[in-house]
Amino acid sequence: MRRSTLCFASAVVMAIVLGAIGRAQEVRKIDVSKLGPQVGATVPDFTLPDQHGKPRTLQSVMGTKGAMIVFYRSADWCPYCKTQLLELQSQYDSLRKDGLGLVGISYDSQEILAAFSEQHGITFPLLSDVGSATITRYGILNTVAEEGLGPNGKDPDVIARVKLYVSANGANERQRGIPFPGTFIVDRSGRVKARFFEDSYTVRNTVSNIRVRLNDMNPAVPATSIASKNLDVIAYPSDASVAPGNRFSLVARVTPRNGVHVYAPGAGNYKIIDLKVVPGQYIRPTRTKYPPSEVYFFKPLNEKVPTYQKPFTLTQEVVLDASAREVTSKQTSTAATARPATK
Repeated sequence: MRRSTLCFASAVVMAIVLGAIGRAQEVRKIDVSKLGPQVGATVPDFTLPDQHGKPRTLQSVMGTKGAMIVFYRSADWCPYCKTQLLELQSQYDSLRKDGLGLVGISYDSQEILAAFSEQHGITFPLLSDVGSATITRYGILNTVAEEGLGPNGKDPDVIARVKLYVSANGANERQRGIPFPGTFIVDRSGRVKARFFEDSYTVRNTVSNIRVRLNDMNPAVPATSIASKNLDVIAYPSDASVAPGNRFSLVARVTPRNGVHVYAPGAGNYKIIDLKVVPGQYIRPTRTKYPPSEVYFFKPLNEKVPTYQKPFTLTQEVVLDASAREVTSKQTSTAATARPATK
């Protein structure tokens, strides 16, 4: 009996230890979607020097329809930020044609921003928020970096949060004052029309992907047309090229032929239309986004099922894993599977 009791006690202790380890490995996540001004709110004004030393305010960076305000970590040491800034520069003219001003804000010094702009041909304003006062007023200061540098820096929970929100290599002094990277789109009055923030510090939406998420269906990349006896499909990616950490979209615009209905999610035992990314290294797909469907009533069976009978669009967002070293066109392919039925 003594041995049985000892074994039972050991098992209980082991279960408690394993449970504690399991809890330590779970990341206590931050809901970044709730940080900072929300849609409909007005963002704080600012007066900050750009890379040339010129003072800039919120109104001074506005386009005819508003502005895209991008907060990033650093143009000095953050590779994902550098890639993002180059992508933004490539889209600067098109944003201005859309009536949007563009501005980037970080805690970098004017000297760092000037050197980066000169080296990479950055022509839109990069603002220097040394001391992170504007970042703090916007409510997006990354306090996880402070946790990692504080007295609880070796706590497993803090270490896990640092890896997700700060750096896989742990926090260091240069990360004090960084923001959670993200983008606000505001109108002329400074009211937030849309915002885009990610859980991981390695992920960034491309400008073209933001356009897709805002329901701009004018492709910047040549589309591929597919025709069958039941429906027509026009498919295209949001971007012609992507970099590690980019979030982009695959889009399929589907037009059912006359008399054809396509089964939508919730159609019971029927085969619904789907847009899938063939699994590949470095590819992290998200769930397919479906538009609202309409109910189809099949009188002979007294059956009501959700369907699409008019043109509709499916969107699949994909993140290119930031650990990618080389991605070839062979590693990414898409397939739209549609098995519509006529009755």
